[in-house]
Amino acid sequence: MLDVQSRAVLHLNVVRHLSASSAVTALQTGLQMLHHHGIEDEGVVMSDGGSDFTSQAFRQACEAVGCWIRAKVSQRGGMGSLERVNRNLKYEWIFRQEMRSITELRVQCAQFQHGYNTARLHSALGYAYPWDKLVVSAKSLFAA
Repeated sequence: MLDVQSRAVLHLNVVRHLSASSAVTALQTGLQMLHHHGIEDEGVVMSDGGSDFTSQAFRQACEAVGCWIRAKVSQRGGMGSLERVNRNLKYEWIFRQEMRSITELRVQCAQFQHGYNTARLHSALGYAYPWDKLVVSAKSLFAA
């Protein structure tokens, strides 16, 4: 799960098979991360048109926190940001490692998430770190 405004990766969920329940779990875990930082506004959940994201269970979970829209890669503010993170995950991290189990993959994904959020400058953010941008956003909500 990605916060588009800050580009922060809120949650990576490694599963053997995609399913509606794993999509709901990923959504809820990512939202818990936002809530932990004081961001509780209604949100817009964007996903592609995969069956795990168009299921009734996922759509209901999205409607409980705001709304859901099916986004396209080319759509401004759409899936392009998430697709870029997926590409970075695969080509800058996963394909350069030799993992022997799903447990090792989960560990590597957690390390990627931490590095992506706190040690990798992003040109789209004015060469800032996503986590810093998210924290500033949360602090400005409290100041308002």
